[in-house]
Amino acid sequence: MKKLAILLAVLLLPVGLQAATAEGDPGMYVRFPSAVQSVIAGELWEYEIAPTNFGFIAGNPCPNTDTFCVLVTDELGWTLTGDPAFGTPEILDAGYLWWQLVSVQIPCAVSVGDTNWVSATMYYSDGLTCDPLLSPPDCYESVYSGVLRPQTTRVKFEVVESPPALYILQDSLYFVEQGQTAAYVPFSICNGDACAPPTLYYYVITSTGVVGSAINQTGSITVDGGACLDIYGIIDAGAANVCDYDELTIIAWDELGTVYDTCVQLIHVVTPVPVPLFTAPVVTILVLAMILAAAVIMKRHAVSKA
Repeated sequence: MKKLAILLAVLLLPVGLQAATAEGDPGMYVRFPSAVQSVIAGELWEYEIAPTNFGFIAGNPCPNTDTFCVLVTDELGWTLTGDPAFGTPEILDAGYLWWQLVSVQIPCAVSVGDTNWVSATMYYSDGLTCDPLLSPPDCYESVYSGVLRPQTTRVKFEVVESPPALYILQDSLYFVEQGQTAAYVPFSICNGDACAPPTLYYYVITSTGVVGSAINQTGSITVDGGACLDIYGIIDAGAANVCDYDELTIIAWDELGTVYDTCVQLIHVVTPVPVPLFTAPVVTILVLAMILAAAVIMKRHAVSKA
């Protein structure tokens, strides 16, 4: 029945369209992850798969060079893009592959708990035409390294709750070298909502004054939705002792005062790490320079004697 349906599809093809033939064997050498992918509204998810011509496998009835293409579909109509663009014909010798980037844009209109399946299928291609109706059935069920390599790979997505609209990231402990008069201690202010417009946040950074004078820095920063930007508390450790500790506290909030976050950054003064001046490459360069300089001086001396 399946063969009859394929025959009828070929017979009903519009004039000028020619069904592809099976000279090679399509399969996915690198497939989508098998685990469910947790994503948030507005996120861009990207992954590379590897469509391959498995004609090199012993006993494969389709061992030759062929032209293939990849099309990607999903169940909910999310925006799917590829590099190279989906449907681009690729000529592969047996045993060769290409890297296909698949980008999935999660819409802002999704709800927590939504699920979606995305499928990528490798087809035979007839020249510039990538049409599943023109593609014959897979030539051979390839098993490589003990793993079945089908021509379709699928991945399941589940929408989870987005991070807070504002949150701060910092190291649990930050090391400051003794003698630094302007040590930059980093914090990251993040706009957790990937669907939010650029948002203005205000912040204040204070210290207890154990390392250098107590600071009280204020400022503001605009962060795009789903992004993080770094800011710095500046500490004077010029007169600090090794092993001194201090605490930097940051508070950040939005313009309306509806969201805020705070955290404490512990800093530790450590012995400066010496910078080696005469490393092996530096010594080699200096020796070569001295040899060249000596050669020039000797040449000039020889010319002057002549």
